[in-house]
Amino acid sequence: MDLVPENLGGAVVFNLNSSCGASKALCGNCGDFAVAIHNWLMNTDVRYVLLDFQDEKEVCGVFLEELMQLAKRLRVPFLFAGVMEKPRRMLEAYDFTRRWPLFVTPEEAVSYLDEHFPGTTKASLEGLTFGVAIASSRPRNGVAAEIESGDAAEAVE
Repeated sequence: MDLVPENLGGAVVFNLNSSCGASKALCGNCGDFAVAIHNWLMNTDVRYVLLDFQDEKEVCGVFLEELMQLAKRLRVPFLFAGVMEKPRRMLEAYDFTRRWPLFVTPEEAVSYLDEHFPGTTKASLEGLTFGVAIASSRPRNGVAAEIESGDAAEAVE
């Protein structure tokens, strides 16, 4: 799975690409993408989350659950666009839609942000990279392998 930030008229939209859907064989670090979004936000001036599921019929349940937890913790506008029936049912089951509406297109979500949270989409986008997937957290065993091989010691020197 990839989350790719895009610039939509000055607003940041995370596009979901290559979702693992419901296939456990393809699902690897889907839960780590919520951490990646958190880290990305903490290193930018952007204070909202807008995800475009791009009409994916199947969206990983682990990913959705982690996103809903992140939305509770961040306390910033947290919007979804392009949500199909199955992920919509999950968001409704967790009562997520009581707090934040769902949108057909990201443009509608940006209009909502501009109307209900004026100035939110006017954050500085300087230094942000668009069109390139954000990195999710690396598995812990990857870090251990680097230390064992001596790469980490060389990087410190």
